[in-house]
Amino acid sequence: MFTRFKPLAKLGRAREKVIASGGLPKKFNRLLEATLPSEGSNIKDLEFLAFDLETTGLHPENDHILSIGYTVMKNLSIDLNSASHCYINSGNKVKAETAVINQIVPEMLAQGISLDQAMDQLFEAMQGRVLLVHGCCVEQQFIDYYLKQRYQLNTLPLVWVDTLSLEKSLIANANHQKTGDFRLSAIRKRYGLPEYHGHNALMDAVATGELFLAQTKRIFAKSPQVIGSLIKK
Repeated sequence: MFTRFKPLAKLGRAREKVIASGGLPKKFNRLLEATLPSEGSNIKDLEFLAFDLETTGLHPENDHILSIGYTVMKNLSIDLNSASHCYINSGNKVKAETAVINQIVPEMLAQGISLDQAMDQLFEAMQGRVLLVHGCCVEQQFIDYYLKQRYQLNTLPLVWVDTLSLEKSLIANANHQKTGDFRLSAIRKRYGLPEYHGHNALMDAVATGELFLAQTKRIFAKSPQVIGSLIKK
């Protein structure tokens, strides 16, 4: 009886509702009709899509996506052959304050693809996979804003795993605290992972995937590796 109230069961019902509403582009039907994992699915049997968006800021109403990077993870390993990165050619949307951080300049964007092309590639890569990001609120907000502006959709019921949230839970359980430095680079350092050049979408996607693999060693040290343990309740 209580299975009905599990996150993945609720997600399944939300997908059915969106599909039943009709009028979805075929690419979204394919995305939402993909089989959902069950709460007890072993993460080793699932495919993940680690991805990252580089943007001009944190507010999609005023800011813009500059680049997208992603890589597929299978059998708890990163498939670098699947790695993809693109810049978004949407005019001169660069802000000086963010260019200092991500090193993205207008000349890079001029060689990019349209936002619609980039998002279509991302949605295709998402099919049948669990989405893996660090600090998913940013990615979710920009994707939802794009869906609203382009397709009049509020959101897509997708399976997300957030390495930032996982780390906060691990720290809270171990030290009874939720404060600290939760930047991707800082957390990786605590796990003894190598330092990468940050704020490149593909490098951050790979870095997130590596961090996730390290986190699972702690999360599942004494319990089965099931996806239900990772989904936000």
